[in-house]
Amino acid sequence: MAATSAQVSATTPGLDVSHHQGAVDWSAVAGAGAKFAFMKATEGTTYTDPQFTANYSGSANAGLRRGAYHFALPDRSGGVAQALFFLDHGGGWVADGHTLPPVLDIEYNPYGTADWAGWCYGLTTTQMSAWIADFATTVHDRTNRWPIIYTTTGWWSHCTGNDSGFGNDPLWIAPSNSDAGGAPTIPASWSEYTFFQYATSGTFPGDQDWFNGTPEQLAAFATGDEPDKLQAHYSALGGAASPLGNVSGGEYTVAGGWAQNYDHGTMYFRPSTGAWSVRGAILGHYQNLGGPGGLLGFPLTDETPVDGGSYNDFAGADNASIYWSTATGARSVHGQIRSTWLARGGTQVLGFPTTDESTTPDGVGRYNHFNGAGGASVYWTPSTGAHSVQGQIRSRWAALGWETGAMGYPATDETAAPDGVGRYNHFSKAASIYWSPTTGAWSVYGAIRDTWASLGWERSALGYPTSDEYAVTGGRRTNFQHGTIAWDSATGRTQVAYS
Repeated sequence: MAATSAQVSATTPGLDVSHHQGAVDWSAVAGAGAKFAFMKATEGTTYTDPQFTANYSGSANAGLRRGAYHFALPDRSGGVAQALFFLDHGGGWVADGHTLPPVLDIEYNPYGTADWAGWCYGLTTTQMSAWIADFATTVHDRTNRWPIIYTTTGWWSHCTGNDSGFGNDPLWIAPSNSDAGGAPTIPASWSEYTFFQYATSGTFPGDQDWFNGTPEQLAAFATGDEPDKLQAHYSALGGAASPLGNVSGGEYTVAGGWAQNYDHGTMYFRPSTGAWSVRGAILGHYQNLGGPGGLLGFPLTDETPVDGGSYNDFAGADNASIYWSTATGARSVHGQIRSTWLARGGTQVLGFPTTDESTTPDGVGRYNHFNGAGGASVYWTPSTGAHSVQGQIRSRWAALGWETGAMGYPATDETAAPDGVGRYNHFSKAASIYWSPTTGAWSVYGAIRDTWASLGWERSALGYPTSDEYAVTGGRRTNFQHGTIAWDSATGRTQVAYS
């Protein structure tokens, strides 16, 4: 998502300071027109700003609304630990009408190397988003306010991958060079800023800031009059008239996020995923699998109809979903198996899952079964990846012992044969199963398969196999439409006979 340019109709002036500004004359600041101030409280888990107490009380005594900020060091300790340190050293919030929400200052690392690896604290975009989410949810757990996030568009784009999942946290944006003194560009999580640090010097000590609104709106913001993402999404779905029905109880914390129960479902929220509802059989199965604290993580969609059933997508397990239909019930599918299933046509071709992802009997791989295509499965191992097998080919493979038999695991998806007539899967033990409308599905492997392949597979004069390999005196044999291939156990050689 590209950054957008914010436009505002009214602004309220303020400032932010730290010990670098020394002792501040807060009465003079208020007299110059400032209506709010932020001051540094903490950094990492060991540093407290020596001017914080004087700044915090002095600004309040001068009639300003004020709040504390924490300078994040994500390479030093976790988001939870730094949030708790911040909250225990001045970063809390109370609904007194004068205290602004806590601030997470997350920006370029001043102590690292002068490149993106250093500026991003050595974290991947996924790790950084998780760190910020841990900090934000910890603050929310303790204060019932989502922290303001102070950042720049450039840093956010590079270090979080322009994560769009933090819209519940008000944005305090610092300008980038491209803003050139105009309206700031806005990262993907937001459509507008709440605060804008528009200059590093000016009328007031320290940095110069605007609140995006009137003084009256600033007062409402300080008292907590801001939209709740769970409530906002519930309203967007239709409130009590939606499939969720009426609210049941209050919001509660769960697995680093928040949840709200309703008569017919539950809505879950975490900054990195947003607010989404889960209902019915999908909700029951999701909870059985551990809910947001389990393998599947937080939801990424509401329940969505598909092909006579429905599904929710989830953030965990390398991308995950639960699909439901009347015939199959609710089952989970995730990771590479899910990706292959969707690429092969999903519910429209392979059908709905009839199992959760499960460990294979040999303990090596994973699989899901599906109810389409005359019976279908996707099997995965570390060495083969995930591949589909279906219909009569799957039935033949099952009759031969699945992955523990002579075939091994699928090494390809079911694929159209080059002659345009049949279908086949190759398997991991140098084996194949070929099917055609006239012959059905039969296996071929080992030396006999090698010989058939050297002759041109199904386009050879032998055509398609018409039997599995079977024992004969002195060896093994496979029948084909127009002959046989026999293997001699004494010599290891094969012999082709045409009919």
